[in-house]
Amino acid sequence: MNITEYTYFLVRQIPPGRVSTYGTVAKALGNPGYARAVGRMMNKNPDADTMPCFKIVCSDGSLGGFGLGIDDKIRRLKEDGIKVKDGRIVDFKNAFFDDFKTEYPLKKNKS
Repeated sequence: MNITEYTYFLVRQIPPGRVSTYGTVAKALGNPGYARAVGRMMNKNPDADTMPCFKIVCSDGSLGGFGLGIDDKIRRLKEDGIKVKDGRIVDFKNAFFDDFKTEYPLKKNKS
């Protein structure tokens, strides 16, 4: 599985009504410095109906971008049970998900 496929595998783990962040997904990949790369992968996602890239937001609860437009991201978030107000996730702390099952594929072997 390549890194893009693994990233999508991680994002699909986010349960309904929950969101995560670019940085948190990057950390689950094993390299927190990959946050921007995660954003690019979300933007290039070929099928937003089967890969819930709309669930990835900024670390401050703001929405970030979305390849299909921010209005579509808001619509998808609301359909998933996530409240949005003034461009931010309402009650971000409780909506936040970081319990990824991962093998940290980018973590460097330190032995």
